[in-house]
Amino acid sequence: MKPESLVGLLMVLFLAALFVYVVEDVPAFGDKYSPANRYVKLFSIDAEGLTESLEAGKVPPAIKNEVERIGFNKENNFPTLEEGAYEIERNEEEGGWDLLIAEGELYFKEPLKYYFVKEEDGKLTIYRYNWPVRVLEKAEEETAVINTVTAGLADYRGYDTMFEETVIFSGAVCVILLMRRRGRL
Repeated sequence: MKPESLVGLLMVLFLAALFVYVVEDVPAFGDKYSPANRYVKLFSIDAEGLTESLEAGKVPPAIKNEVERIGFNKENNFPTLEEGAYEIERNEEEGGWDLLIAEGELYFKEPLKYYFVKEEDGKLTIYRYNWPVRVLEKAEEETAVINTVTAGLADYRGYDTMFEETVIFSGAVCVILLMRRRGRL
């Protein structure tokens, strides 16, 4: 086997393995609890004495401090959990609390779902809602588009990597095939 052919074969095998690795993380089609469609777990803390604060409509300092510590703060351009800048609503359907935050938009001043807090096994687990969930109630009303993916394409595109990887893989295989030599033409 020629060195060029061996390099081409190794490159195709490497890209195929990379493609399989990327596709493993793509959620099942229609999974309504996948990160692209619902929320992502941030952290868990002990629930001791914190649930009463949530029921009273106040974010416990332990949650606020941890959220800011992991990077959801003003320095990183995220809305914060400052007093008066959020609302807490009980989410009976999922058995937790929704934390709604006014993002400071110029024309849309209503608070949106930002975090979900759920009590599980003596711990409070904090999740961050994904963009389509946060605007689901408002997308049709505001944009006259019933598909939130279309309404928020720029934010949602991070989950559309499978077909991009396919295009890159196919292009690489084509380039390798075009570069091989078979004698004189």
